Amino acid sequence: MTSYLKIIAAMLIWSTWGVMIRWLPLPAIIIIFYASLISSFTVPAVLKMRGELDLAGIRDAWLLIALLTIATLANNLTYFYALAHTTVSNAVFTHYAAPIFVAVLAPIMISERLQKVTAISLPIAVLGMSLIVLSNGGLRIGSDDRAGIVAGLASGAAYAFIIIFSRRLSQMLLHRKAVVMLTWITAIVTAPALVLVEYHIDPRTLMLLIIIGVFHSTVAPLLYYSALRKVLAQHAAVLGYMEPLAAIPLAFLFLAEVPASLTLVGGILILLSGYVVIHARFNAEAGS
Repeated sequence: MTSYLKIIAAMLIWSTWGVMIRWLPLPAIIIIFYASLISSFTVPAVLKMRGELDLAGIRDAWLLIALLTIATLANNLTYFYALAHTTVSNAVFTHYAAPIFVAVLAPIMISERLQKVTAISLPIAVLGMSLIVLSNGGLRIGSDDRAGIVAGLASGAAYAFIIIFSRRLSQMLLHRKAVVMLTWITAIVTAPALVLVEYHIDPRTLMLLIIIGVFHSTVAPLLYYSALRKVLAQHAAVLGYMEPLAAIPLAFLFLAEVPASLTLVGGILILLSGYVVIHARFNAEAGS
């Protein structure tokens, strides 16, 4: 049960991305670089203090870690592109097709059979997400939106691969090593943007970058990756809908965006889907 709560805690942290991005006057690639740079120091520091900093055996999973890094970069860049080239509703709806991709890919890639609880909870979560999207302008499909929609679907697929690769690394007890390598590789790959993109960092922006580096790129990944040792990929994918759900009250509190009634109904359905997954896990643990 603790592992499921860790997943939810990570989602709550990541749900503040929308607010943070709105507050940060920086290109996406620059934000990714600085978040990775900061976490490349904080992640090893946290693991060192806990006596868990050990990179032995990393060669055994170099391909998985490389694929995880590619998927993470692809997810971030395509999602930001979708937000810039189509409506927010289109971008969010296509991005959160990820759990459907996981349900299809997990049995093939990591031999994780689709469970009955997933077959029940996933449609409920998708319906809830659909209502939220509809209440915020609905989907718009036009020639100007095609590139953004394709990018949104690509980000959803990349997100699905992140969940699957992370689950496999956690099963191999390499999740801590994966987080360390992910931050280092991402910082190195995105570093050229420093000289290719114009940007300015003032004290307020620097403070926000530090917050992102510590919480979004250190605390949340460590919680998420460690939890995936005991949480099925398909369950983690369904609980992932907690991220856009939590973003609703945050947008109301910090950005004065008042949610519509359909948004609230959709939120209740997402909460229900999460309850179904956690309740099933609780019953399984109680019966064992």
